Amino acid sequence: MNDITCTVVGNLVSDVSLRFTRTGDPVASFRIASNARRYDKASERWVDGDAHFFQVSCFRSMATNALESLAKGMPVIVTGRLRSHEREQPCGNETHVVRYVDIDAT
Repeated sequence: MNDITCTVVGNLVSDVSLRFTRTGDPVASFRIASNARRYDKASERWVDGDAHFFQVSCFRSMATNALESLAKGMPVIVTGRLRSHEREQPCGNETHVVRYVDIDAT
């Protein structure tokens, strides 16, 4: 199987939370936001692009390291495998399908 690996540069938008698997291995989770910047020649200034949000999961020793060294607002570089899934979310009288993209840090 070919996994999609990526590197994302962004900022933490949540604090790190820690949970444990059934076998006792630690798993840390946090959210990051990343947006592209480009130079607009017409206005002669830098312009922010759309923000992209990712849920990041770290496992075992990386999880405890993330918990001890990361905090909301900090800049980060995350490398890992992309995972996507869909969830149905109610919106008024309708239900919408929302696609999420997560990163399993490596």
